[in-house]
Amino acid sequence: MSDPEAEFWDHSYVSGDYREHWEYAFPSQELVAIVAAQTERGAALDVGCGAGREAVFLAQCGFDTIGVDISPKAIEIATERATDAGVKADFRVGSFFELPVDDQSIDFVNDRGALHLVPESERPNFAAEIFRVLKPGGKMFLRGASPKETEEHFTPITEASVDLHFPPAQFTRGEVLPITLVSDSGVLDARLVVLTKREDN
Repeated sequence: MSDPEAEFWDHSYVSGDYREHWEYAFPSQELVAIVAAQTERGAALDVGCGAGREAVFLAQCGFDTIGVDISPKAIEIATERATDAGVKADFRVGSFFELPVDDQSIDFVNDRGALHLVPESERPNFAAEIFRVLKPGGKMFLRGASPKETEEHFTPITEASVDLHFPPAQFTRGEVLPITLVSDSGVLDARLVVLTKREDN
């Protein structure tokens, strides 16, 4: 992201505007469900973690959790939340396109609304970073706006876009399914998909 974008997101957390738009008081039920379906825990990355609600949940479930966000204020809030919850999570300021995370160190990537903020022209860089940090066999849980959502700042999650940027040579893909993302301010028509980094990569 460019500096103006970083400033925009940081201002949203400093001012508290994030509470009016994308904050949620509880971890999303779809994340709870996918974690409940997994028997193994490992290293988790919450990409675009914001104020840390889901990263804290992952830490509570036994994942070694890293949360990355471009906003220093968001990272400050997330760190406080982890402390209040009595869990350890490693929160880092960083960009989607240069994740401050080691190569092949992550078992599970959580993305609730990060990729849908990335235009198609920049998605190859985003996907390359996810590929870099995931271990072979690691999974990405991706959720973002559907084509029905026409706000300017959303680039929808579609089957064609996922297949283009997370190609079958690198990832196996589950179904792209409809879902309603729920925040404290309302709902968003969205899409959900699970991607698995191929073992031969």
